[in-house]
Amino acid sequence: CQEDGMVGLGVGARSYAGDVHYSSEYAVASREVRGIIQAYSERDAASFGEVRYGFVLNAAEQRHRHVVLSLLAEGVCPVQYRQRFGTEARADFPMLAELEAHGLARDVDGVFQLTDAGVERSDLIGPWLDSEAVRARMREYAWR
Repeated sequence: CQEDGMVGLGVGARSYAGDVHYSSEYAVASREVRGIIQAYSERDAASFGEVRYGFVLNAAEQRHRHVVLSLLAEGVCPVQYRQRFGTEARADFPMLAELEAHGLARDVDGVFQLTDAGVERSDLIGPWLDSEAVRARMREYAWR
């Protein structure tokens, strides 16, 4: 999905299409989930062409997306990263060294991958890697 994009289906699914990252509403409590499903089922066909939660990724955010998606999947391949972005992943994301220092990631045959402990903590690692710009956008959408 780092190269081709990915369309997520369902409540809260994230999609990555070209330089756009978007998602739909999500909830945890069953009442709120039912409300989202109800609103979804009442939408007209034209509304499915709209993105309500998302943004166009600049070059820096495309790097972030690539690293997060790669790290949470098969790992960050430095050769692929360099070919795509013309820079080094470890130089662009010095926090990767912190993952390694804490035993959460390691180099495996030239690919930077999460360890078992890193996979166990991947729900924390992904948001930890978010840029400040993404965190600010998320605060804009926060439930009050």
